[in-house]
Amino acid sequence: MPERDAFAWTAMVSAHARSSDMSAARALFEEMPERNVAAWNAMIDGYARLGDVELAESLFKQMTVRDVISWTTMITCYSQNGQFREALTTFREMSAHGIYP
Repeated sequence: MPERDAFAWTAMVSAHARSSDMSAARALFEEMPERNVAAWNAMIDGYARLGDVELAESLFKQMTVRDVISWTTMITCYSQNGQFREALTTFREMSAHGIYP
């Protein structure tokens, strides 16, 4: 690919994350010149699918901009991994920021 724009970078990160190749997804993510919210969401979702709550949570906390997808992905991550208290706390925090599912 001669030139990678934000859309291309995000698509590659997302494809690797969806195929559970988080090492390749992370390498691309770290190489991105500019990370957008969709790339962050793809990484969080990838770690969540693998049950790696700690890495998903770490990325979520590093985000400077979160959208409804960011919040609901993290809530889903917690609930699917039996961390219901964290899911509820995150839902309340999301609501406090004026974001609703």
